[in-house]
Amino acid sequence: MPVKPRRPGRAVTTVLVGLAAFALGGAAVFFLLPKPVATNTGGAPESGTGPTARVSALGRLQPAGGVIPVYGPPGDRIATMPPLAPGDALKAGATIATLASHDQRAAEVKVAEVQLEEAKAALAAAKEAGAKKIAAAQAEADQLAANETADLAALDARVALAARQREAAARQLARLEGLRPAVKVAEEDLEKARLAVAQAQAEVAAADAARAKAATSYAEGKKAAAARIATARAELAEAEAKAPIRSGEERLTAAKKALEQTILKAPIDGVVLRVAGRPGQPTGMEPVIQMANLGEMVAVAEVYESDVEAVVGWLKRGPVAAEVTNPALPGPLKGVVRGEADVTRMIARNAVFPAGPREDADRRVVEVTAHLDPAAAKAAERFVGLQVTVTLTPGR
Repeated sequence: MPVKPRRPGRAVTTVLVGLAAFALGGAAVFFLLPKPVATNTGGAPESGTGPTARVSALGRLQPAGGVIPVYGPPGDRIATMPPLAPGDALKAGATIATLASHDQRAAEVKVAEVQLEEAKAALAAAKEAGAKKIAAAQAEADQLAANETADLAALDARVALAARQREAAARQLARLEGLRPAVKVAEEDLEKARLAVAQAQAEVAAADAARAKAATSYAEGKKAAAARIATARAELAEAEAKAPIRSGEERLTAAKKALEQTILKAPIDGVVLRVAGRPGQPTGMEPVIQMANLGEMVAVAEVYESDVEAVVGWLKRGPVAAEVTNPALPGPLKGVVRGEADVTRMIARNAVFPAGPREDADRRVVEVTAHLDPAAAKAAERFVGLQVTVTLTPGR
């Protein structure tokens, strides 16, 4: 059986096909493998004069003050919401939602107000009654003091009169007795004079006793009046202490705070980023809205732990320039790392993950905050949370 001669072109074709396949495979490997990033990987910080004096890291765009979530209290439900949409500007204190418990909390405030008014009215009545009781006791004490002055003055006059009468009777008796024996004095006249002296002495004793008794009586009366005044004041103080004014005020304050919590309000001046709440939705599980002040934007770069020393070294000589890039952005955004205060002092796992199956998804990084220029911040407002590449270079 004759052997067929080989065609010279078939071998050449086979070789060319193999070479093409090898080239395509090499190109695929080149594009799939992560491209190395020029970075300062350790040692002393570079001077900044060479072309590789830079550090690149993944990061994210966010407001300088962060994104503020507004939650409702657990166990409640959204009753009404004003029409809100992403991009709406809100002033601090603007109403975001009214909760279903609002009417109940408003009723509790009304009850607390009524209870406090009743307690105040009861205290006012107790004060009025106590004041009248104290006034009556004081008037009685004043009257007693006035009577004491008049009565003791009268008794003092009686004592003085009785003493003068006793002295007159004693002088009369002494004259009669002095006439004897020169003049015959009837014994009957002497007896009468002696009796007059005895009667005057008895009057003096009686007047002294009456005066002492009156003084004692008035002293005891003044003590009783003072005790009645003290009792009336103590009763008034007890009524004031028992009046639930303070507890009523605390109850009213707590009820008003509970009512305030049924109206969710914007905590800051800012822009609505996302609206998740709807009427009828339970609260406490996820934020009703998320908002932020977009006046200042930053890029938070997750710098490899091995590159942090270089960045800190640059910052010791001055601010570090930052360039933020992402295909979604209108162009590179310029910013600056102002100082070491923008570099956290804690190494953590990365929160931004690179694309591609061969990329390192578990890295140890330090967050470095780059403050965007005003024009760049304006361009970044629309891209809160965008994953970006941040390239840091030392200042010239």
